[in-house]
This record gives sequence, C-alpha cells and structure tokens, in this order.
Amino acid sequence: MFLINGIKKSSLRWLPAITLLLILVSAFPGCHSLKVSKVEFTNIHLDSTLKVTPDPKMESIIAPYREKLSKEMGEVLCNSKVALFGGRPESLLTNFCADLVRMESDSVCLKKYPGMHIDVAMVNRGGLRVPIPKGEVKVQNMFELMPFENEVIFLKMTGKEMRGFINHMASRGGEGVSGVRFGIKDDKALNPEVQGQPLDDAKTYWLVTSDYIASGGDGSEILKNIKERILPGVRFRDMFIDHLRKLGRKGIAIDVKLDGRVYDAK
Repeated sequence: MFLINGIKKSSLRWLPAITLLLILVSAFPGCHSLKVSKVEFTNIHLDSTLKVTPDPKMESIIAPYREKLSKEMGEVLCNSKVALFGGRPESLLTNFCADLVRMESDSVCLKKYPGMHIDVAMVNRGGLRVPIPKGEVKVQNMFELMPFENEVIFLKMTGKEMRGFINHMASRGGEGVSGVRFGIKDDKALNPEVQGQPLDDAKTYWLVTSDYIASGGDGSEILKNIKERILPGVRFRDMFIDHLRKLGRKGIAIDVKLDGRVYDAK
C-alpha cells in the first residue's frame, strides 16, 4: 500500500500513475507539493500452501524452454565411484577439482600457448558449493557445484610471490591445490614443493586459478599485484563439464583418493 500526502492507495493499479508522478516531480524541481511519504509492503511466501493457477498462455510460452533446459541439465556426464565432499586441509572434492583444472589448463596451453606449462592450480574451497554425488554426475550438479560465472586465468609468478600465496593458503587452513605440496604449522606453509621440487624463490611459475581469486577474492590480495596474466576465455564450469563429458565417453568413473598434498605439520 502507498500513502501519498496521507491518501491511501490500496491497489497496485495506481503504481504506473505513481511512477509517472515521481518522474514529473524529478523533472521539475520546483514542483514539491507532492511526494511519497511512506511505502508499505508484505512478503508473500512461495511454498506449497500458495495456490496459483498457471496462466495457459504464459505456460504455452514457457513450456518449450523449460523442457529444453530440463533436458540439458539432466544430461549424465559420467559416474563417480564415491561422493566427493570438500574440507581442509585437503579433501576428495578439492583435490579432484584442482587436478582437473591443472590438467585441462595444460591442454589449453598446448593449443593456444605452445611452450607454456601450468605448474600450480588453485581452486578456492569456498567456491565449491556442494559435493559431487556418488553415481551419476549430471550437468545440473556442475551448476550447483559452481553457480558463479568465474573465468580461468593464468598468472606468471616469481618464486617469492608463489611462496607468499602458499602462505596465504596455509593461513586459511588449506585450499584446493594441484602441483604443489606443503605442510601447515602455526598458520604458515612448511616445506613447500612445486612439481615435486622445493619451491625456488629465483624461479618463475605459472598459476591457474579463477578471475575472482586473481582479483583479490577470499583475501588473496597478493595476486592483485601480479602483472603478467592471461585470460584464455574459458569458464570454470564449462571446463568441468567438458572434462567430465570426456570421462563419460571413455567409460571412466571418477575415483579420487587423499594423497597428503596439504597436511597438518604438528
């Protein structure tokens, strides 16, 4: 309900007139005799108790799109031998996702950037919203896992910058990583290794992560200063869907184990 100068309007049929009035008042600053003094609203809970009769004409328009979307979301990509749950310092879900991103990113480099190799992949734990289920894994599961439109990005880092970033991940109790191994003690990284070798401050490394993380998301401020970066034009979710679809076509089921890539160093 709306109150305009104390006059109650109890029907939404007045809304267009009110909108026009507000436009006119804004267009002519001298006209201040009328103004909205109060706005009241009521929440309508959309649940099973709300009885709504679908509009046949609207249903006829929506139905084909709903059926198409349902078919696309219901596509079975592959199967998983176990349910993949997330956790820290490492987990089945984060290990699988980080390995997938590093593997697929290397394939992108092979096609677009010959001679370039991805050393480390990082997938933030907070960006993986649900587990991957045991059994059939569908397109819908990937949209639930990653509801955001994050893009893949490659960052060229010095060993010192990589060490700082690994320490950041250690301070958070661990993240989804691939190509790197480290312990966590007193919120700092212990004995970090990249590609099986001790991290070398004098070397340069390529990191793949999301544009969200590369922009400083989840406290990753250190990455905002990395100047050399490449956006290959690939969405995280699309990368996952393509990879899982390839597994399904080959008859390969998801099978992941913990390997101690991130561990508590007591």
